[in-house]
Amino acid sequence: KQFEAPSFDKESLLSKIHDKKETKTRRLIPSWMYAAAAILVLVVGFAYVYSTAGETFETGYGNQLVVSLPDGSEAILNAKSSITFDENSWEDNRTLSLTGEAYFKVKKGEKFTVTTNSGTVEVLGTQFNIRTAKNLFEVKCTEGKVKVATSNDETAILTVGKAFSKLEGETSNWNFDIKDETWREGESNFRVIPLKHVIDAIQNQYNITFIYDNIDTAQRFTGSFSHKNLKLALRTVFVPMEISYTFKDENTVILKKAK
Repeated sequence: KQFEAPSFDKESLLSKIHDKKETKTRRLIPSWMYAAAAILVLVVGFAYVYSTAGETFETGYGNQLVVSLPDGSEAILNAKSSITFDENSWEDNRTLSLTGEAYFKVKKGEKFTVTTNSGTVEVLGTQFNIRTAKNLFEVKCTEGKVKVATSNDETAILTVGKAFSKLEGETSNWNFDIKDETWREGESNFRVIPLKHVIDAIQNQYNITFIYDNIDTAQRFTGSFSHKNLKLALRTVFVPMEISYTFKDENTVILKKAK
């Protein structure tokens, strides 16, 4: 009661607002998230872009983001990944595009489609993981059933615990344990995959750069690495591959074939 608000010219302020022209078309944070923006950006590290092509959500290095879709379905994005969808047409066409890796929890309803540069996944209501990269398309089903179709019209039906991949032109199917720890819990897993993809994944999680001119990045790796400790991740991946690693500086690691 002892404080008094400063006076201001309400009519003049309103006039200035009306006269001001908005020219920005890209927003890092949607208007409905301003209240929590300061906390969310620090914890998650993401970008939101709205355009005529639809809404795009992106993650940065070492970040994950849970995106609630218009029907209540969820997309959980791994580091350096993005999804784009059109909210206005969502009720009639549940379709989104993915770059990178994401885990989906789909509400039952009409057909739900995820498109990538390498292929598509169609479901009615289920949970599944998609990993995409250059010459890599991998899908794992953890609930329900999914239909996978590659860009070359190769198809597969996956049920719980089944996985499909197309790697450098070759397709394969295998079983996996849905109880195993995943990147959502802080551990990335790989099965007979070129080392180059593992190196990219480590860079995405830790925001570091590798120099690896003297090693064979086509050799295959099976295993995992932790998102919580960089030195442990390096040791877990490269020691079994007989590759040495040294820090050139805080953010650069040199890889060489161990002698």
